Amino acid sequence: MHLNANILVIEPESYVREAITDVLGSAGYTIFETATSAEARRVLHEEEIDLMLTDVGLTNSAGLEMLNYVQQGRFGLDVIVLTSYTDIDNVRRIIDSGAYDLIAKPVHAYDLLLSVKRAMEKRRLMLRNKELQSNMEKKIKEKMLSLRLHTQEKQQLLISTIRSLVSTLEAKDKYTEGHSRRVADDVMNMAEAVGLNAGEVEELHLAGLFHDIGKIGISEMVLNKKGQLLAEEYELIKKHPLISQKIIEQVPQFKRLSRIVRAHHESFDGAGYPDGIKGEEIPLGARIMAVCDAFDAMTSDRSYRQALDPERAMNIVERNAGSQFDPELVKLFLKVKGFKN
Repeated sequence: MHLNANILVIEPESYVREAITDVLGSAGYTIFETATSAEARRVLHEEEIDLMLTDVGLTNSAGLEMLNYVQQGRFGLDVIVLTSYTDIDNVRRIIDSGAYDLIAKPVHAYDLLLSVKRAMEKRRLMLRNKELQSNMEKKIKEKMLSLRLHTQEKQQLLISTIRSLVSTLEAKDKYTEGHSRRVADDVMNMAEAVGLNAGEVEELHLAGLFHDIGKIGISEMVLNKKGQLLAEEYELIKKHPLISQKIIEQVPQFKRLSRIVRAHHESFDGAGYPDGIKGEEIPLGARIMAVCDAFDAMTSDRSYRQALDPERAMNIVERNAGSQFDPELVKLFLKVKGFKN
């Protein structure tokens, strides 16, 4: 999505509305302008709107009502709020209502164009992410429909399919080549050290192999970005455990592992994602994977930094025992990796 995006502008003051329309129209956007909420609702239902700008006054609640209407109606678009009242209480009220951004009046063209550009880039990434996820889910379903083999042969083919997807991901994200395999091996060694049975060890090895498969639904531009991620780009990255879970759940034999994959970025103190669970609420397999995944990530080259020395990476793991990681599993990991006897 580029400059031909459709933007709905809701502004009661005609001169302000016209000025905004002129600025955005000159930048190549298609503008639908209205002075009332009733007219805005009609436009939302009749046109494909990509972004909404609405005025919010101090006492007039129409702008916030429109913001809530957009969210509850699941139109899937962001809202930029324009307001003359920038005191802390009003700003908090607007942000808490779910606004993407707030622009103080009088509106300056530079601020307006910058905010709109960022909002449209976020939307482009979101739509691309949905497209990639949808395509991958379709491929998985097609593969499952084509399977007409006996149970053991089917299991092997499913594993081969997942391995193929991992290879596809690594080709897409050059900085994580071999990451899933190394994490899977470390998870397997940890599972054996914990004392899990052979079947559980093999299951966790598989979970480690495809723990990041959801990144196949994330834009390559985000995965391979050299600089710091924008907030909205990081939010996309944080969705990969959920995408992984969704992909895995379509394979009946792996469904029980989906909770482990979903939780591998949870923190022992509850500060992780996507669910914010803590301690032993986090599945044991996910707690094991969290340590192995973080260590390998730190000791591998990434788009934004070079690999850390293993000893330095292990010191970071130790410092985060009890906060990010299960402290008992950190002790065991040190032994498994040969850092302590």
